[in-house]
Amino acid sequence: MAVYVGRWDCDYCGNIGNLGGHLHCSQCGSSLPDDVVFYMPRGLDTEVTDEAELAIAKEGANWVCTFCSNSNRNSYKACVSCGALKGTSEKKLKVREFSKNAVPRSSQPAQKLATKEAPKSKGIFGKIIVFITILGFSYFGLSQISTTIEVPVTGIEWERSIETEEFKLVTEESWDLPKGGKTIKSFEAIHHYDSRVVGYQTKSRTVQEAAGTEEYVCGKRDLGNGYFEDKYCTRTIYRDRQEQYEDPIYQEFPIYKTKYQYEIYRWKPHENYDAEGSNKQPKWAELPDFINKENQKFRINEERETYYFSIKDHEDKTHWYKSDFDYWNDEIFVRKTLKAKKSMVFGFFQHLEDEDKVISVERN
Repeated sequence: MAVYVGRWDCDYCGNIGNLGGHLHCSQCGSSLPDDVVFYMPRGLDTEVTDEAELAIAKEGANWVCTFCSNSNRNSYKACVSCGALKGTSEKKLKVREFSKNAVPRSSQPAQKLATKEAPKSKGIFGKIIVFITILGFSYFGLSQISTTIEVPVTGIEWERSIETEEFKLVTEESWDLPKGGKTIKSFEAIHHYDSRVVGYQTKSRTVQEAAGTEEYVCGKRDLGNGYFEDKYCTRTIYRDRQEQYEDPIYQEFPIYKTKYQYEIYRWKPHENYDAEGSNKQPKWAELPDFINKENQKFRINEERETYYFSIKDHEDKTHWYKSDFDYWNDEIFVRKTLKAKKSMVFGFFQHLEDEDKVISVERN
């Protein structure tokens, strides 16, 4: 298991890169503090090969004397500065483990290094996107500033439609004979298909199987004394193996069922009777005499009515709206003026003030 020399920075004088095994700053002599951050600069993974130094690295984490704040090696039984016994004045440095990507490379706290990301440059394309976004929001905000104007009603229209149905004899086919249906014929037909296995085909495929385990370097361990050692993890080793298997062969088999062709009376669309106009006297189209309550062969299925009006805005552009009958009948008249909104900044027409009562529509 390889051991490496770490580094630490002096908080007192600012000296950077003291060797991890040194208990005091090489520039000012200050003792390393109990909150020191040992780190491994990139490109300076110096492996320890000297037996005596390896023994120091392996003896355990340093401790700081709580009486005089002097740093001591783990093997020291008493503080070399004030003589205080290790058991009564010991504050041991922490042993920490790091994954490969989280190994501290400077004196910043390791937890910050693990989460900190390098700032990403937006580039010219990103700046253009930001500029366009800001411009869009600015335009939208300015366009919402409005002022009230009056616009005249220039036209009115209405449409009414009556949809009728006829009760007529029709021919249908179905898997079941409905009530009221008169059979013309019955016959066997394919209802659906069943998929069945009719055999097997031998095929080969590659599968992976566990072939053992291996240890690998998955990070570093801060030994708490200025040295780091490789951290090992275990993973499973897999190997490819060819195997044969039986792949089922499927065939579709038709399933037959009795189907019926029959005559039955159904309500079917007959004709729409439409009426329209550009006045204030909407009316329904006249129905033929045979469509009445007494004639059971015809009936009214649905009645539809739609009401429109147009206005001209301050730029002489026409806008059409749809509304319900009450609003159209009570509030809308040709040459009457309605209150509307236009953009104060850009000058374009926005909407009628009574926009909750109307729907804007496109009309020729």
